Amino acid sequence: MTDTLEAGLKIGTYQVIEPIGRGGMAGVWAVQDEAGHRYALKSPASGLRADPGTWRRFAREAKAMCLIDHPNVVSVVDVFVEAESLYLVMELVGGSTLDKLFVRAPLSPRRALDIARQLLDGIGHAHALGFVHRDLKPANIMVVATAEGERVKILDFGIVKLIGEAEAAMGGEKLTRSGNVTGTPAYMAPEQVIGRSVDGRTDLYSLGILLFQMLSGHLPFQHRDLLELMRMQVKMQPPALDAVAHGQPWCTPELAALVAGALVKEPAERFANAQAMTAALDRASRSLDQLV
Repeated sequence: MTDTLEAGLKIGTYQVIEPIGRGGMAGVWAVQDEAGHRYALKSPASGLRADPGTWRRFAREAKAMCLIDHPNVVSVVDVFVEAESLYLVMELVGGSTLDKLFVRAPLSPRRALDIARQLLDGIGHAHALGFVHRDLKPANIMVVATAEGERVKILDFGIVKLIGEAEAAMGGEKLTRSGNVTGTPAYMAPEQVIGRSVDGRTDLYSLGILLFQMLSGHLPFQHRDLLELMRMQVKMQPPALDAVAHGQPWCTPELAALVAGALVKEPAERFANAQAMTAALDRASRSLDQLV
């Protein structure tokens, strides 16, 4: 099977409608089943299909997303093999990836905090089940407009780290060796960069970077050289949010403390878990309520 699935092609019991996206690791297409229900079909890139590690990665992603089952996480509805390729059939989510929302300007503090709260709900649920995402970034977050407001959906648990009971539930399988670096450098926690063990606090650091970016319009650490960018994540202190906000009244001490608390270099000094970060987010939200 090629990396291009043409409209009308039948894959399993699904008919291809159109491509949604393609990266170096996988392609995604909109499909529909025989009843006319639409889904997203994901498959490894052709150059990776012969790699046993890629198969295990996709199989584990499917297991993780089925087990998590949360409204802020995209769900997997089917997994099958055809023509020597593995396919994941997922909930089809409309809307935009997060990176498209702050192309021209930062988000309002209210909107940024609402998105962050939903991310904390979804990722906190995953952590409670023993999953660490390890690749939270704007391209892996969908924001969908609904009648009740914006709904956030977390995508791509392909490099999920298993901890605690989740590791046992999924066979104790380890797809990366200790010391290997996995993730996206601009959003990676220091411990992730240097290959130390990770836990839920690793995702909270990534969420802190996302918050900084949503509120300021740019990343706290930027460099064209990826090795230098990773060095910055480990060694350099992030700019304070109130410094980049240039005295704007929305940057309350509580909001600045929320971002700073997530971006602490040492995991032990970061928010202990998603619930602790949510409590700090609530304080930041109340501080905005008090602005005239």
